[in-house]
Amino acid sequence: MYTIREIGENIKDSKHFNGNVLFNIPMSEKTTMHVGGEASLIIEPFDETSLSFALKYLSSTEYAKDFHILGGGSNIIASDTGIKIPIISLRKLKAKIEIIDIKDKNENAEQTIKCSAGMSWAEIFKFCTEHSFTGLLEFTGLPGTVGGACYMNASCFNSSIAKVLLSAEYMTEDGEKRVYEMNQDDWDYKKSPFQTSCEGKKNIVTSATFKVYTSNSNIHSQGLAFIEKRKEKGHYKKPCAGSVFKNPKGEIAGKLIEECGLKGFSIGGAQIASWHANIIINENNAKQTEISKLMDYIVDIVKQRKNIKLIPEIIFW
Repeated sequence: MYTIREIGENIKDSKHFNGNVLFNIPMSEKTTMHVGGEASLIIEPFDETSLSFALKYLSSTEYAKDFHILGGGSNIIASDTGIKIPIISLRKLKAKIEIIDIKDKNENAEQTIKCSAGMSWAEIFKFCTEHSFTGLLEFTGLPGTVGGACYMNASCFNSSIAKVLLSAEYMTEDGEKRVYEMNQDDWDYKKSPFQTSCEGKKNIVTSATFKVYTSNSNIHSQGLAFIEKRKEKGHYKKPCAGSVFKNPKGEIAGKLIEECGLKGFSIGGAQIASWHANIIINENNAKQTEISKLMDYIVDIVKQRKNIKLIPEIIFW
């Protein structure tokens, strides 16, 4: 039985692996909340062949089903004591964005583009600006990656991944490649089929195909307008993980929390943002335990005063 360090070294030294293998990296450097102790092992494949190899290798170890998948780290709160199991980061899993199908170049003509899981939304915005494509602009300024957005069914400004996705390629935890064709029945608010194991195995998005539309309008200025809206909401003011709680049906989580008078309330270094009640910020070297306690407190108060139970959106490791 290999130690986690030996497993990382074996992957790193293999001729079948092209990528980075990192040891003892603070998770505070890998998440937008800037919280968390050291990760014992982070594997960053540069291509799908290397990802498949790493997964197949892990499947032969005690960590066969016990590892994390990391995108941009924008929805993750990592443990103060660190992560003792392997992390596979898809941030370096990038290829050129491909235009799959060009029907015509008339205004509002539907096109198809394919994006690797590690692509940032800033990169996609740049591509869409260069090619005069609209349809994904609502995601401009969204932290994180394409793969993470697919996993979470990211929702932005009345759009969602479920509205724009055509298909996705993914791997099972043992490195087998599969294709998912869009079925709206599989999706719901903040829910995707990739959150549920298929045949008892994890689903790891490697690329996504989206529908976009040609446009004669100023794509760049439209995208910048969405960034400004995010700034107005205070998404970039302090380290955070975006919206903390899902919106209950027919309600807005931030409004419920604000009506309970909780804006600005803090536990340790974790604070409910004074400008947006559904954002918890890392105000002063926050710990995961402090964020967790603050979230529990919010849930209790909203339940007591509004008789509504809030469901977390962010994920704890």
